[in-house]
Amino acid sequence: MIFAKSTHWRGGASAEHLLGVASTAVGLVVGVASLYMSWLGYKADRREKADSLGLTAMTDELAFAVRTQWQAEARVRRLEEPYALPVPWRPARDDVVEPWDLLVRTSTGAPSDRPTLPPAWADGPECLAGSDGEIVQVFTARVPGRRLLILGEPGAGKTMMLVRLLLGLLQSREAGSPVPVVFPLASWDPDRQELDTWLAERLATDYPGLAAPAPAPAAGGPSRVTSRARALLDQRLVIPLLDGLDELPAHTRAVALDAVNRTLPPGTPLVLTSRTAEYRTAVDPPANVGVPVRLNGAAGIELDAVAPAEGAAYLRRDAGGEGTPSAERWRPVLDLLPTDSPVGRALQTPLTLFLARTIYNPRPGERLTALPDPAELCDTTRFPTAADVRARLFDAFIPSAYRPLPGHQVRWTSRQAQQTLTFLARHLEDDLHGGADFAWWQLRLAVPEAARRLLSGAVLGAAMFLLTLLAICLAILGFFAGGSLGNLLALFCAAPDIPLFFGDWDGGLLGPPLWMLAVCAAYLPAGWLLSQVFRMRERNAPAVRGHWSWNSRSLLLGLGAAVLVGTVLDFLLDRVAGVGWGAVAGLVCWLVTAWSAAPADLASVTSPQELLRQDRRTCWGFVRTGALLGLLAGLLLGTLLGYLDGDLRDDPVSRLIESTVFGCGIGFWSGLVLGVAAALHRTAWGDFALSRLYLAARRQGVLPRDLMTFLTDAHQARGVLRQVGPIYQFRHIDLQRRLARHAEAPPILAPATRPEDAEGRPPT
Repeated sequence: MIFAKSTHWRGGASAEHLLGVASTAVGLVVGVASLYMSWLGYKADRREKADSLGLTAMTDELAFAVRTQWQAEARVRRLEEPYALPVPWRPARDDVVEPWDLLVRTSTGAPSDRPTLPPAWADGPECLAGSDGEIVQVFTARVPGRRLLILGEPGAGKTMMLVRLLLGLLQSREAGSPVPVVFPLASWDPDRQELDTWLAERLATDYPGLAAPAPAPAAGGPSRVTSRARALLDQRLVIPLLDGLDELPAHTRAVALDAVNRTLPPGTPLVLTSRTAEYRTAVDPPANVGVPVRLNGAAGIELDAVAPAEGAAYLRRDAGGEGTPSAERWRPVLDLLPTDSPVGRALQTPLTLFLARTIYNPRPGERLTALPDPAELCDTTRFPTAADVRARLFDAFIPSAYRPLPGHQVRWTSRQAQQTLTFLARHLEDDLHGGADFAWWQLRLAVPEAARRLLSGAVLGAAMFLLTLLAICLAILGFFAGGSLGNLLALFCAAPDIPLFFGDWDGGLLGPPLWMLAVCAAYLPAGWLLSQVFRMRERNAPAVRGHWSWNSRSLLLGLGAAVLVGTVLDFLLDRVAGVGWGAVAGLVCWLVTAWSAAPADLASVTSPQELLRQDRRTCWGFVRTGALLGLLAGLLLGTLLGYLDGDLRDDPVSRLIESTVFGCGIGFWSGLVLGVAAALHRTAWGDFALSRLYLAARRQGVLPRDLMTFLTDAHQARGVLRQVGPIYQFRHIDLQRRLARHAEAPPILAPATRPEDAEGRPPT
């Protein structure tokens, strides 16, 4: 068609010159596209090489990531401050575990009195008793089959014991051997999800690199596609440390135990923790409610209360040591620790001892007069039961954690922190059905679905409107600047203004004002419609990079956009414009929607902040990709339409340049809008940002302006939250439930909590 068109031109020189310009333009597009595809191929080759990593190397990198994560978490939780609190244990009662003879027979297939049994194995459950660091030896050497049940009362230190076990196992681990990984059971729904599926998903969430496809040999063959996480679980290269059976709903605990027995049968090493009473209920349900079920092939231990002498020494040491004024304040409390008083029964667990020292012990440079007196816990009128003492400790914990300290700035008052943490606790209890995991990308669940849809549509409509205003301003600037460059800038920015000119029946610059208002108002439903289209492939999980994902749905969306735009422009302009710009719209829409998200590298230890930064970078990457693809498509189509549309005989070079620039403008602005839409719906950061805006407007003062900084401070500096991979949890599930059920904690009874008091200066 190009050569047929050129036969009508006057002068072969002009035709040859025009063909040269066209060849240069097309060559430029092809060259840029080739370089871009080569770059993508290079990255794909590198990822393919990384994906071919064997399972042995995967386990070593996973072990490094797990060790790094939990060493940092142990420091943040202050498990070694002032020293590791000794926690003893005894064998679990016979009615909740397997008989020892059956346990040995299940593990070896031989009678328990056979002389060839490993000499390190315990002779019976009574040999499992121990304390502190012995937990590693108990699991690896004394327990037949390496299946262990850890029971204990609320706050007895089950999770702390699990962390010690994990770090001890990693310290003695050999290359290529299985890796212990903590799995908080609170996020599992046994009624809806199989255990093996949940384990793989949780492993990929905590360590995003494991979401990538496993190499063919590890996946079970070239025709089977599975994730690295699933491959490691299938090959028994992960030792599940299942934490918190009691945090599951009561009616699902027996179902969960049965699922553990089926998915992780005897012979598979594992550890399970639970509160004693909740586990006993699952093992021995009420009459006519299921059948008794217990953890098959597992030995059990039960954590004991902290000895009164150990608790007293711990509190005195944290207060500065024997004989110091701050330690002497504890004397009334310490005298009651060995008794059956409410405070004596309450201060028997690592959790309550940690809360007590946080509330009542001063930090370096802090005045004693700025703190409440621990002797108040001895008041049986205010605290007649141990539950009342524990409630007092929970209520006072957050105000004490956010009190100002010398050398440590506090950006939030205790009241602000209380409001935010109460909101998060209620979000977990109400929106996440009592779950313990707070993930920043799930904040959207605190916003009604209808509100989220309207908000995303309104944002897209506003973005289209603002881009139109920006284009108008740039076009006016180019018009008044004059000259060739000014005219080309005005032409490039004219594409978003096309709808405004369709109402220009009277010859005005922008048409009647009513038409302008109608077009501007039409951006809102147009944004909502575009949002609904992209929600067909919405992604709610964080993204760490973009990659091509060829699929039929993206192709159908591209064809639909091409038909729609082509039909409209064919009706409004002519057939050539309809075919050409319909092809541009379809190509850009197809390429943008086919650009999706991919997981992170295997060895990365992903914190919530880093995952948010990666997702935000990917979000802006979608915007850049959409604009770039639109620009390239507009350059190609604008050049070709310059040949096929209009009379180029007068000034063929100028007409071709104008057509190309106008095509680049349409492609760029269209690709930019599609890129913004893809960014909002292909990453989690878009929904997170919109949810924060909505909640900030509806609940003023509840959420801080920088929520992630608040969460980081609550975890690393205050000890209120704990972190498991990219997910936050309250330090203890009882703290979460206490906050969710109480509107506001009672005030701390302290003389002062002002910074000048903390620094030792007289109050003014």
